[in-house]
Amino acid sequence: MGQKLTVNTVRSLQSAILGLALASAAGGCNSTSSGGGNASALPADVKSIMFLQRVPRNDEGNVFDYANFVAGTATAPGAHLAMLSPPSADGKLTIVTSDPMFDGADIMSYDLSFDAKSVVFSAHLATATNYQLFSMNLDGTNIQQLTEGGNDFVYPVYVPGNQVMFMTNRNVEADTDPNSMQFRDEYERATTAQVGLINADGSGLTLGPRNVSHRVSPALLPDGHVLYTEWMHMGDVNEGHLRMVNTDMTGMREAFGDELAAGNASTNSYLKARYVQTKTFMDPAAGSIPDYQLIAIGTSRDRTLQSGKLLLIDLNGSEANSTSTDLTPLIPGDRTPSSQGIGRYYDAEPVGASAPGQFLVSWSDGPVESEELDRAMSTAQFGLFVLDANAGTRFPIYNDPNYWNILARPIKARPEPTNLATPISGTSTTIGALNVYNSSLFNVPAGNVVKVRLIEGFSGEEGGVDMFGSTDFDGQSLYGEVPLQADNSFAAIVPANVPFHMQLIDKFGLATPVGGSHGTAASTPVANEDIWISGRAGEQRFCGGCHENRTAPSSITPGIQDNVLHGAVNLDVPRAQRVSTNYTYGNVRGVPWDLAIQPILDAKCVSCHNGDASKSYNPSYTVTDMTSGTSQTFVFDLRGTKVDVTVGERMTTNFTASYLSLMGLGEILGDDVVSITGTPPNYVVAASAETSSLITLLNPPQRFPAVDTSVRLVPGVMPHPLDVPGGNGVELTPDEYYLLGLNIDMGGQYFFRENLDEYVSTN
Repeated sequence: MGQKLTVNTVRSLQSAILGLALASAAGGCNSTSSGGGNASALPADVKSIMFLQRVPRNDEGNVFDYANFVAGTATAPGAHLAMLSPPSADGKLTIVTSDPMFDGADIMSYDLSFDAKSVVFSAHLATATNYQLFSMNLDGTNIQQLTEGGNDFVYPVYVPGNQVMFMTNRNVEADTDPNSMQFRDEYERATTAQVGLINADGSGLTLGPRNVSHRVSPALLPDGHVLYTEWMHMGDVNEGHLRMVNTDMTGMREAFGDELAAGNASTNSYLKARYVQTKTFMDPAAGSIPDYQLIAIGTSRDRTLQSGKLLLIDLNGSEANSTSTDLTPLIPGDRTPSSQGIGRYYDAEPVGASAPGQFLVSWSDGPVESEELDRAMSTAQFGLFVLDANAGTRFPIYNDPNYWNILARPIKARPEPTNLATPISGTSTTIGALNVYNSSLFNVPAGNVVKVRLIEGFSGEEGGVDMFGSTDFDGQSLYGEVPLQADNSFAAIVPANVPFHMQLIDKFGLATPVGGSHGTAASTPVANEDIWISGRAGEQRFCGGCHENRTAPSSITPGIQDNVLHGAVNLDVPRAQRVSTNYTYGNVRGVPWDLAIQPILDAKCVSCHNGDASKSYNPSYTVTDMTSGTSQTFVFDLRGTKVDVTVGERMTTNFTASYLSLMGLGEILGDDVVSITGTPPNYVVAASAETSSLITLLNPPQRFPAVDTSVRLVPGVMPHPLDVPGGNGVELTPDEYYLLGLNIDMGGQYFFRENLDEYVSTN
C-alpha cells in the first residue's frame, strides 16, 4: 500500500533533489525549494489529487507501448488508483480501486469525469489477457466494465455527449472484411493502437479510422477537439507528432511537430500533452485567434520509459504557427541516459488558473534509460512533485518507493466542451483540395503538377513481412492518379479507414520537385506528403491545399470548384482487388521488384552490369562488421540472383543482387558499427525518383498528357544506355520508365502485396 510522507521524509527528499533544469539566460539553473512542514505546495482550491501507482518496469523503451502488463510483487501487489486529501505530507491516502476484483491488476491510464465524481480507466486484471475499460465513482461504488473480448482498450478520456474516447488494437474493418488485420508497427511489429468511442454506460462502441502506426495518449481541449500523439513513420520520418480529431473521430489533422523550423526540434516525439491555458495569437492572415497552450513530454522514440523533457507548446491556431519552449534544457531529448540530479519527467498536469505556471509532475532522478537501468539491475523511481516553472522550484508531494507514482490530477470539476460530432453517411472517404499549390511545407513551381497520386499504406500484418526492402519504407500500393483540374483542385473517393498519402505528379510521371527545375539538384526534395491520412466511412475531407496553413484564408476562383463540378474520381475497390494484374500504366498497384523491375533489367541492363568486377562499370565495395569481424564484398550486378547478406544487424537472403546494387544495404546494416571500403551505391533517393541519379541517368521522356520523346527530364542529354559510345543499348519503354520511377517514389521497396508470399522471415 502507499506510504504517506512524513515531514522528515519530505525534507530528506528535498535534500536529495539536486537538479531542476529550467530555462534561463545561462541555459539552465538548478533550484530546490527549501520549504517544510505539512503545508501543501498546491493552491487552496486543490483539496485532493488523484494519481496512479504502477509496479515499476523496464519496458522495451518504445514510447508508443500500451500493453505492458507487469504482475504485482510482494511489495507492490498490483496497480492502484489513489487519492491524497489534502495533497500534503499529512494528507489521507485512499485507494479508489480497492475492490478485490482489482487485486494484482495493472492500470495503465485513467481520466476524471467533468464533475470530478467518477473515473474511467484501463485495467488488465490479474486473471485476464487484455486491458479493458472500467468506470466507477470515486467512492468506490458503481463499478462497470465497459469493454470485453480479445483486444486491448487503453487511454480512455471523457468527451462531450456522455462518451469515452479510447485507443484500441481492435480492427475497424474486422467485422466487414475477415481478411483484414490490424496494422503492425514498423519496428517492433506490435499490433497498433487506434482511436475508438463508446458511451459511458458501455453501449455504442464505434471504431475510428486507422493509421499505419500507433495513436496514443489522448487529451481533451476546451473547444471539444481531442489531442493525441501519432507515430508518424514514412521513410526518414520516425517521430511522434501531436494531432487532433473531432469527438466523432472525423477531421484528423496535424497540431504540432511536422513543421518545426530547422534546429527547433529538441526531441523526436511529443507525448502525454495536457491543456494548460488559452491565450491569444495574432496571425498575419487571420488576425486574433485562440492559442491553446500545452505541456508535454519531449522524448526519444525508444528506451526512455516514456519520460523526458518538459515542453511548453503554443499551438497558435495552426501547425505552421506553432512554437515550443524547452523548460528543461539539461534533460536529454534523445535516449541518452540522464545524469544524477537531472533525471526525467514522466508527465505533467497544470494545477489550474489559480496558480499559473505550476504543475503536478512525476519525476525520477538518475539515468532514466531502459538499457542503462537493466545493466544496473535497477528501475526508475517516479515520485510526485509540484513544479513551479516561474520560480524554478520543485516541491515533493508523495513517493512510495515500491511504485511508480504518476499521472497526478487535481480533483476539480471542469466545464464540458461542445460536442463537435457531425452527421456522416456512406461507405467511402472523399478527399480533395481546393488548390494543390497552396502548402505551408513546399513550394511547387506553377504549372508543374499534372496529377495527384494517392498511395495506400500497410505494414507487417500482410504476409508477416518485417522488412519490405533495404530502405526505411513499409508496404505501399497505388490507388491511382487523379488529373488536376484547371483551377488546380482535385477530388477522389478512397477506401474508408485505410491510411493513404499523396504525391504531386509532373509531366514525367514522377513526384514533382519543389522549388527547382526538372532533372536538377539531387538535393531538391519532391512534393511528397510524408504523413499518412485516413478518414471514416462517409467522411468528406476537403482542404485548402496540400498541408496548407490552416489559419490562412484559402484563395479560390469565384464559382463552383472544378473538383466539385466534375465530381470525385472513384478509387475505392476492395482490398482483394488492390493488387496488380499486369504492370501497364493504369493497371499497376504494387511494383514488386522481381516481378515488375527485374524483367526490365534483364532485357535492357544485364548484358553489361552482370557482376563482372573487372569492368569499370561494375564497381565494388566491402563492408566489415566491426562487432562480428565478418566482411562481405558487393559488386554492381543487375541480375536477379538472390544474395546472402552476412554483415549488419539484419542479415537476410530475401533480396537480389540488382536490388542491393541500386538501393544499397541501408536498413540491413541497422545500428551495427561497420567499416566500408570503396563507394557504396548512391543511385536512388527513396520516395524521390526525380532527384535520384539513376533516373536522371536514364533521362525519361515526357509522359503526360502524351508521350513525347523530344522532351526529356534532363534537356539536351542522351538517355542511358543510348549514351554508351558504340553500344547497342535499347532505351526503356514509357511503361518501363514509369514502373521504375513509381517503385522509387513509393519508397524503393522489394516487397509489395504481389510478392509477399516469397518473403522468408529473418526473425
